Amino acid sequence: MRIQHLSLFQFKNHQSLKLDFDADITCITGNNGKGKTNILDAIYLLSTCKSYFNSIDYQLIQHQETTASVIARFMNGQQIDLQLTLEQGKKKKLKKNDKQYDKLIDHIGLVNVVMITPDDIELVIGHSDVRRKFIDICIAQIDRVYLNSLSEYQKILEQRNSQLKLFSKHKHFDEIIIESYDQKLVPLANYIFKKRVEVLGILNAYFSEYYKEFSSGDEVLTFNYISDLHGNDYAALLKSNIDKDLVLERTNTGIHKDDVVFEIDNFPLKKFGSQGQSKAFIIALKLAQYKYLSDVLGTQPILLLDDMFEKIDEQRAQKLIDLLASNQFGQILITDTHSDRVKKHFENGNKSIKFVDL
Repeated sequence: MRIQHLSLFQFKNHQSLKLDFDADITCITGNNGKGKTNILDAIYLLSTCKSYFNSIDYQLIQHQETTASVIARFMNGQQIDLQLTLEQGKKKKLKKNDKQYDKLIDHIGLVNVVMITPDDIELVIGHSDVRRKFIDICIAQIDRVYLNSLSEYQKILEQRNSQLKLFSKHKHFDEIIIESYDQKLVPLANYIFKKRVEVLGILNAYFSEYYKEFSSGDEVLTFNYISDLHGNDYAALLKSNIDKDLVLERTNTGIHKDDVVFEIDNFPLKKFGSQGQSKAFIIALKLAQYKYLSDVLGTQPILLLDDMFEKIDEQRAQKLIDLLASNQFGQILITDTHSDRVKKHFENGNKSIKFVDL
């Protein structure tokens, strides 16, 4: 998968911008505030239909404007032209080769990217929903059944929670109604849980190999997948938790409560890991995601690196560069405040490199 061209109109801080990507590595340089990260976010948006940084769509539209658009051309054996349009007060629209998608979910998996940014530290220190989002995006890009199951699970979960609120409001409980929701939730949750176990196991193996590249010690880092479904029947869990659900007016057990605890020598990385270890962990985790997607898809995703060399030490930076220069990775887009720093790292590489200064 490669991107050939990108056009932005009133997207974040770009009034109008056009870029061509005709090298293996494109380095986008410029001072802070120039919109380097926004370019990568636009590409990520065309992959997942969601911004990496903004959960509210209208925040992607330039201040004091009402519309924005992101247009790009990709190649993956065939040409793919995409146009995403944002308009305040309306749902975003996406066209592929001039044909609009009825549902954005049908687009997921067509354009595959992996993004690494300093904000990924939230994977270590943030809430469990950040880690669930990571694993869900990783799997959803290659498993349509998983994506649809996750979407359907969330929809039914919201309906069940709404019904619990109604029960509380009217002080009336109908077991048959709740069971009708539970019967739909259980098979979806079981599939999602099984797939998460499988993929996290694969990622853990890939991660271990990459982490050795960036580690300066002999510490052991692993994943610990926390889920109510480990060793439990989900239907029975829903039934046994109904009293608690009625009191709190929401469903308190299920895969929407899952977490992935990252551990260093069997202790939580969040509490016991150093800053350097956490940074190395995130890079290794994202590269493991890249390898997983590459292996399953049989093609290399686009790798987006945002301001990475500013945040890691020289030794780890060079190790990362050496990896990126290998054949393991396809097209790479990098942002950095200093072009000389990137030139220094890549000057002896075999890949073509292009610099774009904003």
